[in-house]
Amino acid sequence: MIHNDVLNQLQFLIKTSAPPLVEVAQTPLAEPQWVPGQRLSAMVLANLPNGRFQVQIGDQVLDMNLPRNTQPGEQLELTFISNQPRLTFVLTRDLAAAAANVADAKSPVTLSDTARFLGGLLQKISAPEDGMPTPLTRSSPLLPAAPADIREFSGILRNALSQSGLFYESHQAQWVAGERKLADLQQEPQAKLPTINSAPGATAEPVQKNTSAVAMSDAAFAQGAPKLPVHADAVPLVQQQLQTLDTHQIVWQGQVWPGQAMEWRVEERNARGGSAEDVPHWQTSLRLQLPRLGDVQAALAITPQGLRINLKADDGTAELMKGAQDSLRRAMETSGLHLLGMSVEAHEKS
Repeated sequence: MIHNDVLNQLQFLIKTSAPPLVEVAQTPLAEPQWVPGQRLSAMVLANLPNGRFQVQIGDQVLDMNLPRNTQPGEQLELTFISNQPRLTFVLTRDLAAAAANVADAKSPVTLSDTARFLGGLLQKISAPEDGMPTPLTRSSPLLPAAPADIREFSGILRNALSQSGLFYESHQAQWVAGERKLADLQQEPQAKLPTINSAPGATAEPVQKNTSAVAMSDAAFAQGAPKLPVHADAVPLVQQQLQTLDTHQIVWQGQVWPGQAMEWRVEERNARGGSAEDVPHWQTSLRLQLPRLGDVQAALAITPQGLRINLKADDGTAELMKGAQDSLRRAMETSGLHLLGMSVEAHEKS
């Protein structure tokens, strides 16, 4: 709902004030998952023979139309508008000028509280140097002791992500469609939030009382939005949802059983060229510091063709794992998993 609201407001503003649109000549194979209204830093790499420009946004190099006086090496800020029928942006400075013109003309066009709230959150989200989003953390162990049933353990790990609240809105849609039980939905953080001002006739808690928790941009609420469009306690989770959309990654940190910490990462990896076999669609990795085996890392790349596994460990453990590769391969094939490749390496010595 937030996504649709921002998209509608941006499209309406653009139709009303007509700032110049910046369009990409050809959509890349891996379509970026940018959010309408998201501000993006762009570097102009070169002039193209057709009067267009080669521009880099993140890891994407795109062919764009820009003002003729644009120079290679220039840093621009673009606001993402839509990916249909092609990737479309507007220069943020042009959008701001257009909004000012609309305001001067006393047009009824305004951004909704939700749009301004989301814009504030987006401005406050800074991309970490390692490209990883803020981790989901758990203070209590998932299990009381080391697991005896691996299948049961896999289900517990799955629930750790599924019930994290990151996918709450999609789970609501599944519940409405009869595809998910209400009891499952009630296990997520959003369903456990306390009711604010539940007395008859009461309204949502004013923004001013939650400024420190929201950590929103002053500019986003310069027009004085009177209400938060989400529960104040859910704001950090909304930020994590936006980070997940931006980075295509989820990082979970916590204890899987008492004394056993784990870092677990799940990443969507869309094809960017090459054969489908070489580029994974999903990649998951975890890292454990085990009592006897030491520092162990495992990365799994999941493609439509099968599974690739990369294991890293201390020297002695790596040799043990190499000797057990055939057993692991047979166990996976028995489970119906097609193993495309497996490698075992020792950690690089610093």
